[in-house]
Amino acid sequence: MHKTSRRQFLKVGAGLGAVTMLAACAPVASEMDAGSADAMDEPLDLVVWYQDWDGANRIMGWVQPEFEKDHENVTVDLQAIGYGDLLNKMLPSIASGTEGDVMMMYTDWVVATDITRVFLDITDHAGGAAELEEKMWPAAFQAVEVPGNKVYYLPWLAGIRGAAMTVNTVHCDEAGVDYLNFGTYEDVIDAGIAMTQMNDEGKVTRSGYSIASSQYQLLWTLIWQLGGDFFDRETGTWSHDSEVGEAAAQILHDVYHVHKTVDFELFTNEYEACGQQLVSIWGNGAWTMSVLTDVADVPADNIVTPPLADAAEYVLYPQHVAGYGLSKRLADDAAKLSAAVDFALLIVSNGALLQALDFYSGVVPSKGVYNDPGIGDVKYGLVSKRVAEGMWPHARYPQDHVAQQGPAAAEFDRAMRQEISIQEALSNMDAYLQEQEDQARERLAA
Repeated sequence: MHKTSRRQFLKVGAGLGAVTMLAACAPVASEMDAGSADAMDEPLDLVVWYQDWDGANRIMGWVQPEFEKDHENVTVDLQAIGYGDLLNKMLPSIASGTEGDVMMMYTDWVVATDITRVFLDITDHAGGAAELEEKMWPAAFQAVEVPGNKVYYLPWLAGIRGAAMTVNTVHCDEAGVDYLNFGTYEDVIDAGIAMTQMNDEGKVTRSGYSIASSQYQLLWTLIWQLGGDFFDRETGTWSHDSEVGEAAAQILHDVYHVHKTVDFELFTNEYEACGQQLVSIWGNGAWTMSVLTDVADVPADNIVTPPLADAAEYVLYPQHVAGYGLSKRLADDAAKLSAAVDFALLIVSNGALLQALDFYSGVVPSKGVYNDPGIGDVKYGLVSKRVAEGMWPHARYPQDHVAQQGPAAAEFDRAMRQEISIQEALSNMDAYLQEQEDQARERLAA
């Protein structure tokens, strides 16, 4: 535990099985007693849960002393929790009322829940939805279905798997590939063909462009760009198995079997293969640039995934967003709520995000940090700005209610491996996703 001090309100700009329990939970009272000035100065304990990784630890190392400057009556218990443990702990703890006061989460952890029963409505406490969406890209608030233009979490960081590509800059230089001027997705494929290396037996020894980690996210992006859809939010109907769905899947199938810029024998783990410089372009997320650069000495850069040449609309699916939500129990404690809001807003402030971008190459949803004079002084600030400003205006989320997409992604992978047909894979995906969607909606209606 660490002693901290009180601070005035900060403005922003400068597992999954517990879903059933949450659906049955009655909402906590949303109105709070304003309390007295004396109560606001009483000693407080604030519990903060966040994912235990070097980046978050460094950010908290900056946030905590900043928070301490004006919150002398607050004791902050920073609890760093591993990804899997946090995932498995958060929803059951909320259901039983034993959660932290401020909690880091990923939006795909809560898509199958009624978010009004998970986190506290902080719309007014955080300055209002309009003000937040002026300072942050609105898409970051739309990863989860949220009623009434309310704010139930503060978006923080996004790795944007599929919506960004990372390139090995040395491979590009050697092949004369001008990756910063890709105009279309087809340009990426052509560059991948140019950089792919094969042995005398025709086996890929270096992948010019791998979609192994991003093919499922790209499928959604390509369906949208071809003018189709795969999920109807109003009716809850999944529909990958369509003419447009097959066309989008065929584009990705051809990467393996026509353009042959990657195959399934080169590696079992794309991320590890990138670290071994066996891949020239990949889409595992903008976050990989910094990790591979700093840990594996891979010369890398990020770009936004460009649109199809004949895209009906330039839209991108950027997978999930990491963010912070507040415990609903705080509705009954004005003093602790004030401190918790201050702490959460500090995490997404310019100062904290600049700390993040010194070692994190993904994107943040804050427009203000990218206009901060210090953005060019942090290691990944400018590349993050280039990608964020190119990606967020095109970002879209389906707002489905399926918490576990893995089985559907596995069926799609089977089609890419030619174990089953594309049509069979899409049909299998729809059957699984529809079952999950129907079950989630039934729980939410209970």
